[in-house]
Amino acid sequence: MTPAEISPAICALSRELGVDGQPHYVDVRPVSGVERNDCFPIVESQIQEHGGISILGWSIWEWPTLFVEAEFHAVWKAPDQTLLDIAPKNAPTQRILFLPDPSKRYEGRQVNNVRKLISKHPAVAEFLNASDDEYEFMNRGEREYQHGAIKLLDSEAKEFARIQQRKAACFIEMLKLKPGIGPYDPCLCGSGKKVKWCHGVIR
Repeated sequence: MTPAEISPAICALSRELGVDGQPHYVDVRPVSGVERNDCFPIVESQIQEHGGISILGWSIWEWPTLFVEAEFHAVWKAPDQTLLDIAPKNAPTQRILFLPDPSKRYEGRQVNNVRKLISKHPAVAEFLNASDDEYEFMNRGEREYQHGAIKLLDSEAKEFARIQQRKAACFIEMLKLKPGIGPYDPCLCGSGKKVKWCHGVIR
């Protein structure tokens, strides 16, 4: 979820990324008819059609009380200087927490997310380890610059299945650690509103 506030864990993650400055919230206004989460070509297409520039940096996500995560990301700076995240998401999201990083360049390949533990529970640490293994697997060899669906041989398919099984087992354990969300907690959509006045009561 989009963090409800800039917590000490997020500040520590920003320092780990080696970026000066603070993250800030950016509204999400996804364009239609494009692939979800494919921010770099989406922003470049928007620039060609409407002008503006691409701003590279990190989208900051949080699983409350468990870990925070930085995802390499591009947002669009419109000609009127408004910053917008125009890439459609897997789940409805009204805003993201974005940390600009002037040192980053997009080179056509995926960049691993940077994650920082909050919880010391072993399932959380193992989930992050499995996520790193998944990234290494998906970007191994010729796959580093490949996009879209990939074809796996039997041995690799089994290896990938084992990684997914590890993640799934940890995810189940992590769900047990997730704090309950009540009507006056920040909504998971990242709007900044309380659940009661946004997407309803979630329990």
